[in-house]
Amino acid sequence: MQQYLDFKKNLPDWDARAQPNGFTAKAIIQPTPLSDCYTVRIRYTQDCTPIITVLNNQLKPREPNGKIKHTYGDGSLCLYYPRAREWTPKDLISQTIVPWISVWLYYYEIWFATGFWLGGGIEH
Repeated sequence: MQQYLDFKKNLPDWDARAQPNGFTAKAIIQPTPLSDCYTVRIRYTQDCTPIITVLNNQLKPREPNGKIKHTYGDGSLCLYYPRAREWTPKDLISQTIVPWISVWLYYYEIWFATGFWLGGGIEH
């Protein structure tokens, strides 16, 4: 409930809805003024890793049948390395995950245009 209340307070433009043991939130993110706008959904269940999805098939691989860098098999975004505990449920989603989504989308656009992922991270 703390995550949800903080989210509603700090990100009132997001469509956030409480659910048993968590919440779901949706909004449009534009990483830079020259970027596309992306419809993003966050699903959070208490004490679990948030699942971040870009909706409406807005993310595309660079090649037919290719993979999108730093995404999981279900298409959700890989924003951090879970084993390194770069994010824990004690960290507020509004102050960590949401800014990381925007940064991830920024690096996605560069990767899509150039083929180079400049955001660092561990290869999947």
